Amino acid sequence: MMMKKYIYYFILAATLFTACKKNDGPIPKDILGERTPQPQVTKDAGSQAIDVLNLDAFSASFKVGVYKETDAAPSKMDVVIRKNGLNSSAKVFQAGVTTFPSTFTITSAQLATLFGTAVKLNDSYDISVDVYTASGKKFEAYPIIPGSPSAFGFGSGVSSQPGASLSVQYKAICAYSPVIYEGNFEVVTDEWNDYVPGDVIEITKVDDTHISFLHIAATNPVPLIITINPLDNGASVAKQTVGGTWAWGGPAYADPFILTAGGSSANFVSPCDQTLTLALNYGYSAGTFGGGPYKLVLVKQ
Repeated sequence: MMMKKYIYYFILAATLFTACKKNDGPIPKDILGERTPQPQVTKDAGSQAIDVLNLDAFSASFKVGVYKETDAAPSKMDVVIRKNGLNSSAKVFQAGVTTFPSTFTITSAQLATLFGTAVKLNDSYDISVDVYTASGKKFEAYPIIPGSPSAFGFGSGVSSQPGASLSVQYKAICAYSPVIYEGNFEVVTDEWNDYVPGDVIEITKVDDTHISFLHIAATNPVPLIITINPLDNGASVAKQTVGGTWAWGGPAYADPFILTAGGSSANFVSPCDQTLTLALNYGYSAGTFGGGPYKLVLVKQ
């Protein structure tokens, strides 16, 4: 079986010998090696993620080409898709692509057929290409390497080049819907203890990516604005004053504020469960209270 290779996007340097003479002749072509074109795989249009609440709506297009038009042309490329980060799962989606750039469309039904199972929550699909050089050598995007089940087959540092994109990913999520995140929500957990389980908080839609509520412990409360990122269901609260004082502290605790700590792994909406989870820090004019962040979990009634 042919040994699987990594793709290196440069001309292999010929070995230089200090004993070379002026009339030794040219270096044979088989020593110079062969330039391998760098692929370019980018999202084009359509869905950015797969909504498990509406699988049939997923339809996304992506482009396959070469990073530099002046590069050596590949003889062909095979479009391959890897599921859940495992190289051993890679399947050929479209073989023998010879026109660059080419645009393809993928649907959830095609993914289900390709892998033999329906798309489910948290599944991820990475799309890249196997490259064939002019001489027919094959360089795999997702080679099977013992001990490295998710190793990418392209050379180190290639993806850091300006504008380079060697693959695209589509992940199955419960897509955020503003309709879900408005109305009465019940407190499941409040580690800060302003609320107790069973308390009800009314959430208001501000716009398609912002929701708000009035904090019970703030005097003269103003809405706490929560920003939702529909691409990954992350939630965030920029540092903001939520009222005149903390009611439990009196006038000394003026200008009460709240902000989230951590990223989307700690602050997120789960539309399938209709929950909102926030990791919050609290403070006032003198500074931030210690011990945080404090988890707040709400579920729609």
